[in-house]
Amino acid sequence: MDIAGLLPVLIILILNTFIAFIVFIVALFQKKGQHSTLLMLAWFIFIVPLCGLLYILIGHFISFLNRKKNVDMSDVSFSQDREKLILPPDQETEMNYVPIQDAMAVSDTGSLRRLLLNTLRNNAKKTVSSIAVAMNSRDTETSHYAASIILDALSECRSTAQNMIDQMQKHPEDVEMNLLTLEYVHEILSMKIMNEIEQKTYIYIMDDVAENLFTNNLWYMTATHYLWMTDLFISIQDNNMADKWVTRAGMYRPYMLDTYKAHLHLYFEQKNKTAFFDCLDELREADITVDEEIMGLFRLYEGKA
Repeated sequence: MDIAGLLPVLIILILNTFIAFIVFIVALFQKKGQHSTLLMLAWFIFIVPLCGLLYILIGHFISFLNRKKNVDMSDVSFSQDREKLILPPDQETEMNYVPIQDAMAVSDTGSLRRLLLNTLRNNAKKTVSSIAVAMNSRDTETSHYAASIILDALSECRSTAQNMIDQMQKHPEDVEMNLLTLEYVHEILSMKIMNEIEQKTYIYIMDDVAENLFTNNLWYMTATHYLWMTDLFISIQDNNMADKWVTRAGMYRPYMLDTYKAHLHLYFEQKNKTAFFDCLDELREADITVDEEIMGLFRLYEGKA
């Protein structure tokens, strides 16, 4: 039997298995974030001889070439000014709507109260968000007409927000009321339909609402709430207040994606490149599922620390 032609194949298989074994050994001594990645690479190299290794090497070579490009941090923005005001349907909430008369026949007072509050806040929110789209019309008369209507709708939002805040102040330890108020004020601010002065005023009003939640029901504050407060204060360039919420996020919601994002946004605003890249590297090594924004930062700043 002629095995001369099999010799190169055997050599490739032996070398491929050896390289896969080396990668596997290296993976055992890596941090948790890199451990699983290298294990998958070792398995991939083993089951796809030669081609798998070439694929990985070519990928790293292309990545190396991309890292040579200069990256300007001014090209990156965390601003949400371009965010559309068309809101997606809240299916989970809306599927639970029932006639108020039917809800009153049920003894679950908590559900009844939530139904009333959701109905109140959603009606105002949908009115404003729907009409705000018409303000961008090319027809001058249409946009002016929409602007005049939105003033009335915005007045309804203010009234709703004030009513919710008054109820929260009467019952500061009512966590459900506090959370609904915080979410509603944030929704109004996210629409960016107020003038600059009023927008700034409502950010500080939301700070009072968040402070009440922090004081009375600390563990109901999520990393997302801390991120909201950080981004809002960054938007009005009050970095001291943003730093207050970032610090709290690090203390009470560490190792969570939105906590890392709050830190990254503030470091970027402060132009603190060292802290920004250190935080980005820490997030890259952490065992946390990231979103599209962070994946974009990983690709953009790979190897730039």
